[in-house]
Amino acid sequence: MTNKKISELTALTAPASTDVLPIVDVSGGGTGSNNKITYANLLSKAPDGSASLPSFSFNSDPNTGISGGSDTLTFSTGGSGRMTISSAGLVNIVGDLTVGGTTTTINTTNLDVEDKNITLGKVSTPSDTTADGGGLTLKGATDKTFNWVNATDSWTSSEHISVSGQKEFRYLDSDSSHYVGFKSPATVSSNVVWTLPSADTGVSGYVLSSNGSGVLSWVAPGQNADPSFTGTLTLSNDGNIRGFASTQATYTGSVKTFTVTVATKTAAHRYNGSGSSNGYVIDGKEAPFLTLTPGRTYKFDQSDNTNSGHPLLFYLESNKTTAYTSNVTTNGTAGSSGAYTQIVVGDTTPIVIHYQCSSHSLMGNGIATNSATATGTLLSSLSVTGNMDVTGTFTVSDNILMTGTGAIDVASGTTAQRPGSPSAGMFRFNSQTTEFEGYDGSAWGEIGGSAATGTADLLDIASSSGTGGGSATFNGSAYRFKLVTKGTSTAVTPSNAEILRVSINGVMQQPNDGSGQGDMTDGYVVSGTDIIFDSAPPSGATYFIINMGATIAIGTPGDNTVTSAKIVDGTIVGTDLATNVDLVDNQKIRFGTGNDLSIYHDGSNNYIDGNSAAEDHIYIRANVGSDQSSNIHLQAKSGEDSIVCRDDEQVELYYDGNQKLRTSSTGVVVTGTVAATAYTGDGSALTGVSSQVADGCITENSLTISNNYTMTTNKSGVSAGDITIASGVTVTIPSGSRYVIV
Repeated sequence: MTNKKISELTALTAPASTDVLPIVDVSGGGTGSNNKITYANLLSKAPDGSASLPSFSFNSDPNTGISGGSDTLTFSTGGSGRMTISSAGLVNIVGDLTVGGTTTTINTTNLDVEDKNITLGKVSTPSDTTADGGGLTLKGATDKTFNWVNATDSWTSSEHISVSGQKEFRYLDSDSSHYVGFKSPATVSSNVVWTLPSADTGVSGYVLSSNGSGVLSWVAPGQNADPSFTGTLTLSNDGNIRGFASTQATYTGSVKTFTVTVATKTAAHRYNGSGSSNGYVIDGKEAPFLTLTPGRTYKFDQSDNTNSGHPLLFYLESNKTTAYTSNVTTNGTAGSSGAYTQIVVGDTTPIVIHYQCSSHSLMGNGIATNSATATGTLLSSLSVTGNMDVTGTFTVSDNILMTGTGAIDVASGTTAQRPGSPSAGMFRFNSQTTEFEGYDGSAWGEIGGSAATGTADLLDIASSSGTGGGSATFNGSAYRFKLVTKGTSTAVTPSNAEILRVSINGVMQQPNDGSGQGDMTDGYVVSGTDIIFDSAPPSGATYFIINMGATIAIGTPGDNTVTSAKIVDGTIVGTDLATNVDLVDNQKIRFGTGNDLSIYHDGSNNYIDGNSAAEDHIYIRANVGSDQSSNIHLQAKSGEDSIVCRDDEQVELYYDGNQKLRTSSTGVVVTGTVAATAYTGDGSALTGVSSQVADGCITENSLTISNNYTMTTNKSGVSAGDITIASGVTVTIPSGSRYVIV
């Protein structure tokens, strides 16, 4: 080959691996000549180099390039390794990594990043617009995305989000110091998904309600989305239920049981500080006010031992004045197993009752039963529209105010039907006398209102449309006018002309029968609501017209103004005398046509006088109608008999309350001594005394003295025969007396 200069050689732009190059073997001492190397060996046999002195570098930057060795390729800049690739394919970059382009693909199973933060959308001038759509996309059958959407100002997930292990979704407040969170219960028997309503309600205070299938809606009157609960719904203390249209208690026939315990009162008890220091606790709540419904049975279970000594009963008042026992049953002893008090709430149960301890005060609270009976209920105020029917006593401690144009329908009955024990202030209508009447504390008195008594009304005139009318005043030509109540336009229809009192210019006008001018020569007549004069009253005349009513009302006579002549005979009966008939001294009650019997008091003594001119007798009799075994007692002093006449038996005479003489079927019996100046008969039937026989010539006496006897001082006594003084009997003969036995 002819020698040529290198510059004369042809340029080879794509050398093959087998092409050769001349090379000087310097490492061999420079003695080798005619050495060559293939292009492939030239590239594969480069020195290892280092990060600071890379094998492949640049003339102007010898410490920037590529080095190798130990199955590791190192890329260096400025003498420092910036990226290494190991034989396992691990790439390590020291420093930041910036990837340009539109797509960066990493085909790995796992991507581990030691950095704490990953920044997306980092551009020179970031904004919500540049961030729009940014996020994460997980490839699958469909893309699973989590992106920022500028239009909704929110992160948007295309898939469900599950929070495991009862972790919470938390919503922080404005300074992130507190949060509101949601989490799942510990155990969920089946999956639950709630579907929210599509819009907010327009009414404040509405609540979300489930339809039982997880669809939530706002509960409002008239909507069909009603909440349904099983068991007990409990509100926190002082919670409210607002805006409801109705509450509905479904009858189940089951018994509702309240668990009762007893504990020391706290500020949560209505009567804390009053009555007992202990209070009832109902289902864990301290003496709540209970609302029950009619038709149900409620059991207050007192099995807990804290109830010992505190039996629960029901009362009409909190102070236990009146016990309520209707449809109430008790079982066992409070504080022992099975003990309870049970009540069946019915339509006649009082609206409000109270559950209290029968042994201690103010341990319980009130109960609203929602019944129709207000028995025993205390009301601070009561407003009634329409009618109110009350059975029994209705007590009002203040005033009763009635408005409108109706009336109070008061009790009505005969005189005999008046209350048996009236109290002052009672008011009723007496259907027998057709009068309203009142009780003043001692007697019933007429108030008024009889159907037979009218009331006087002052009338005025108005224009009449009839012939002769047309004017509402006396104008000198009109003679017919409509009658109205004074001060109103209410027309009045008098029953006749005579019931009116009409004065014109001080002259009383004459009433006439009839209904037109042709029926009179003077005065006036009435026709319906019109008054018609015989001639037109003078223009501007003064007048008054009084409607006297059905009859003229007569007031109650004053005291001591009605004489007996004014009272119809036989009209005063016993029931008309409210109490006693009181007469002054020497005023007599007289009986008989000729005043034959008088009873009176003369100021000192009482008299029953028979005044008849004939031989009339005075009889004091009992058992007149029939034999009732009644007796007659004459007593000189109250409670102490003087004479007693017994039915079909004896007559008895008494001395100072002690019986001394009584008649019998055979004669009389005397208790005590009979003193007599004389007696008739021979005394032959007498016993215990001496008696004269044989025409009074022989005196007989007993021979034995059986009773103690003391002779009268300065008297003499004589006995015939042998006289025996019985054993233990004493006969005393005082000084000055003498006893002779013949």
